[in-house]
Amino acid sequence: MTTNFQVRVLSFSNLREIEGARTKDDFITLLDEMEYGDPSGIADEDLRQMCIMSLQDLKPEEAAYLILKHDMGGNLRDGQIRNLAVEMLDEKLWEEYADSAYHERMFNTGSLLYEAFPQSFPEPDAVRVELEIVAENPSAWKLLSPPPSESLLVRLLADGMDNHAVLHRLYGEQLKGKYFPTADEVVWITRTEVVGEKTMKMEVISSGYWLDALNDTKSYESTAYADEVQPPH
Repeated sequence: MTTNFQVRVLSFSNLREIEGARTKDDFITLLDEMEYGDPSGIADEDLRQMCIMSLQDLKPEEAAYLILKHDMGGNLRDGQIRNLAVEMLDEKLWEEYADSAYHERMFNTGSLLYEAFPQSFPEPDAVRVELEIVAENPSAWKLLSPPPSESLLVRLLADGMDNHAVLHRLYGEQLKGKYFPTADEVVWITRTEVVGEKTMKMEVISSGYWLDALNDTKSYESTAYADEVQPPH
């Protein structure tokens, strides 16, 4: 059965950092790596700024290596991390790194580095989009009811973009097909709220690489659908 949605773009804004991306423990661990000493006397709200000040005592590529190792040391080899620390000086790895599974974490790395070294690293440019979505039939509302799947959400976002958008150019087959296995790498954070009968407000945060094509969109119709359930191997 065809699903139909009416979508309004309520707001579109750029973000230099994602609120809450780092915890108190993250900052304490980074300070420990920089041999700061006992951080117990630092108020929680000051930990981030103290971490930034300590990073500024390092060379930019040394700071990048330290944060990347903290953020991705369990997934990447030391040699890879050292190479990325140099690449981050010139490249927006949250858009350009080949494996998009790391993009959100690389954005958070780049965000902290930019705060410490705004002259040395690219400016972070994530996007926050707020949508109002009205389901026009019962099957659409059933799919939209929280939590909506990432595959549904990415197709719904893509319906508001023209065919030249990056999502369509790179993922045209997945958008039109039965499976979109990397949809969760396109949308980093989603928050939903039911605001009326068959109406949901949704906040989406991701890279501008994926979402910039929605910047001038006001409203549109969508026939987005979720992935079919894959059969067991």
